[in-house]
Amino acid sequence: MTQVRAEAGVAAELLAERFLRARGLTIVARNYRTRGGEIDLVCNDGKVLVFVEVRLRRSSAFGGAAASVTPAKQRRIILAARHY
Repeated sequence: MTQVRAEAGVAAELLAERFLRARGLTIVARNYRTRGGEIDLVCNDGKVLVFVEVRLRRSSAFGGAAASVTPAKQRRIILAARHY
């Protein structure tokens, strides 16, 4: 990953964190990693634990951010969430 892309990813995660905090969520973990996957943000929304995948797209020409989360990526997120 290039330096510019890494910095953009960090900026996107900070923006997502601010967005979630402004809506009352509490951030309990950042970049939680397990052998099989990673979760960008883990939050509490009252009694609900929320796992957040932050996606940054330069263009929606190939679909939005949600479309970029492939079934394989979903499996890795679920694995990490179960481990958490």
